[in-house]
Amino acid sequence: MKRIQEIQQNLERLAEMDEHLEQCEEWNVVAQEIVQKLSTIRKEVERSAAPTPLLLTPPGSCGSGSIYSDISSEMTNVYTEAVEAYDQQIYSRCVRLVEGANRESPVDMCLISLAHHSYAEMVNAASGSDDAMKFAKWWAEFLDSVEAGRGHSEKIELLDYEAVAYEKIVKLGGVADVEKLIEVVVRSYEMVTLLNRPYHILSLQKLFRLTNVLSSSEVDLESDAFSSAKTVVLTGIQNVLRDRKKFAQLGKFNEHNMKIAMRRTAQPDFRVRYCEKR
Repeated sequence: MKRIQEIQQNLERLAEMDEHLEQCEEWNVVAQEIVQKLSTIRKEVERSAAPTPLLLTPPGSCGSGSIYSDISSEMTNVYTEAVEAYDQQIYSRCVRLVEGANRESPVDMCLISLAHHSYAEMVNAASGSDDAMKFAKWWAEFLDSVEAGRGHSEKIELLDYEAVAYEKIVKLGGVADVEKLIEVVVRSYEMVTLLNRPYHILSLQKLFRLTNVLSSSEVDLESDAFSSAKTVVLTGIQNVLRDRKKFAQLGKFNEHNMKIAMRRTAQPDFRVRYCEKR
């Protein structure tokens, strides 16, 4: 209870500063992570408290910023059945449940996450390379089909999922899909940089991933896709260096102001003058 009270107190203070939050560069990213983690914790506690607790499921992804975030009772039933199928390692049933629900109405990220991890298990457990490739293709097609209409943060997550699927396809011999992999990773990087400054850790992570993909032996160095992505990387590096310089200058400016503030507060008459102003 003590931790809950601390969280409530901090939320109340943030609510008072609501109009200033958007000026905080990392607010949206941090808030999204907190919402997802709290949602995961709540689900785990609910399962533990249930008379017949469910088994653990793959990492949840229940973002709150989607246009599909309102979950009907019917969708809840689908989620429960999909969880049970995954826990029982009946991955094909889990995928069928999610894809069937998606044909009726767009599903949320929790169900997409279940299908994504189920497809990964199906590919890994396939008896031959042909079956593995077939499942991997279906995997990528499914992720591509659920992207439309979602918010930026969910699209970025879906692109990350899709990149995993295409990486598996390429490893299985689908060299023709290398360009699709490059396209997905480039889109992911560009979307992240729309929300974050170039020197932000998330932007850097996506840029590093793109460079890793381009350094793969399967990539055709003469292709238009490689040339275009290489330009993205070089431009990205230049933006990072410029932004890092601004960041360092801002840090020095803030450090200078902090020192001035510390000197002022150290003056003997500071408390007196401060209280008089109050």
